Parts: sequence; C-alpha cells; structure tokens
Amino acid sequence: MLRIALDSVLLVLLLAPAGRPAQQQPAPQKQAEPQDQTEQPSTQPSSPSQQDSSASKYDPFPAEQDVEVGAFYMHKGDLDAAIDRFQDAIRLRSNFAKPRLLLAEAYEKKGDKATAVKYYKEYLKVLPDAPDRKKVRQKIEKLTTR
Repeated sequence: MLRIALDSVLLVLLLAPAGRPAQQQPAPQKQAEPQDQTEQPSTQPSSPSQQDSSASKYDPFPAEQDVEVGAFYMHKGDLDAAIDRFQDAIRLRSNFAKPRLLLAEAYEKKGDKATAVKYYKEYLKVLPDAPDRKKVRQKIEKLTTR
C-alpha cells in the first residue's frame, strides 16, 4: 500500500515539470439542474463501436512512466523497486528496449551477472542498431569472462 502511494507521489512529481497536468478526480455531480435550450455536445462516445475503438487504443505512456519511476528508484538505490518497475514497463510494451538496458544495469549493480547478461542481450535483440551496441557488447563480454 505504501509503495502505491509513493508511486503516485513520484508520478505527480515527475510529470508536473514535464508540462503534463496531473489527472484530477471528477468533481461530484450536483443534483440534476434544468438545462437551457442549447445543449452542449456530449464528450461520451455515442455508439458501442466508438467505445470499443477508444478502449483498445494503444497507449505507450504508462510504460514510459514505469521507466521514469524505475530510474528514480535506481537513482535512490532501491534496486528491487526499480527492477519491478522496469519489468512492468516490458509487460506493458514488449518491444521497449530502454527498460531492458536499465534492468541489465540494475542486475549488474546487484551482482547478478547472468541476469544482467540476459537483459543486455535482450536489449540488443530488441534494438539491434542501438547507438551504444558496441559498449553493450563489451559489457556482455566483460561479464561473461569473469
């Protein structure tokens, strides 16, 4: 429960400077008031097919949020929490390379070389033309020769 609260606070703090307004809970609705003759257009989808298409729309933002929060945890030294968030990001967006690189670095810091190598290799598999591929290959080599 505490982790959820901390994640929520972190997201608000991370998103506020980025220019994204924090989502607010809708205000409780008042008693139905008589409406005037000019009705406002509805923001709700009018047909079930519109509801289905908007519900299934791909949104990469939650995975990016997980990476940002994970990076924050990693910076603070909470590697286990960071690892959890990076894994969440991969579950949300299976072709996302950045959390794999950060997972590899987190596992390397924890001393789990085998898992670090696994995620470095996955990173290169997802992003074979990565600008840092030479450095990543050197890390793989270094971790497997010891």
